[in-house]
Parts: sequence; structure tokens; C-alpha cells
Amino acid sequence: MTNVQFIFNVKDKSILLHNLLLQNLQKKKASLVFCRDKYELEILSENLWTSSVINFLPHKVNEPYDNELIILSDDRIDWLDDTLINFSDSMIDGFNRYLKLIELVTDSEETKEKARDRFKFYKDCGYKINSVDEKQLSVNLF
Repeated sequence: MTNVQFIFNVKDKSILLHNLLLQNLQKKKASLVFCRDKYELEILSENLWTSSVINFLPHKVNEPYDNELIILSDDRIDWLDDTLINFSDSMIDGFNRYLKLIELVTDSEETKEKARDRFKFYKDCGYKINSVDEKQLSVNLF
């Protein structure tokens, strides 16, 4: 069964995502990042390639797994099954194929309200849910 992790009050989702992806890469775990639309996907992709000369994160965009450990998608999620990171603020159909789902929730009230609905859905379906405030994250939480 999928392990669901909510991270609340995220100040900058891109920075947190970068750290989560680096952590997964170090563990040789694959990650699929689900974006809300093509615009968000393109910005995130550019950021992952250029955010650091040392720590750029090679990835595929809307393409199947081909020895890449990071895939960004705004469409499909059926290419991997290890870690799914929800960069959007909507429910992702088929999330339960993954071992881990990480929900990134900013501090805006609209985003929190949508996250509460997803939280309730997961809980009502019997998923194990962990939640933490971004300020209380430890380096090896995942």
C-alpha cells in the first residue's frame, strides 16, 4: 500500500523538490514529479537543469523511463512505481501504483484547503499518512 507523506507550509516548492530529488538520487530511487500543466512543467524542468552547476538534475519530460531516475509529467504517471511527488495541488489518478506519494503543500489557504480534501480522501481509503511542517523536516526524513 502506498505510503503518503504530506509536507505542509512549504515556502518554496522548487527548493524542497530539488532536495527531495537529490535525496532519492543518492538512494538510487526513481521519482516522478507530477505538475499541474505544461507551463509549470517547463519552468520546473529548466530549474532542475540550471539551478546549480554542481547539482543539476538530469531528467526526462513526459517520456517513459529510460535509465533516468527523474521524470517530470503533466499527463501520465505510469512510467515509474517508486516515488511520486505531487507538485500540483490536485488529486492524481493512479497514485496507488507507487510505493510513496509525497504531497507538497504551500502556506496559501487555497492550497491548504485542496490538500485537506486529499488528506481526507487518503485517510478514508485507509492509507498510512504522515504529515510534517517544512520547518520540522530532518535531512533524512524520507
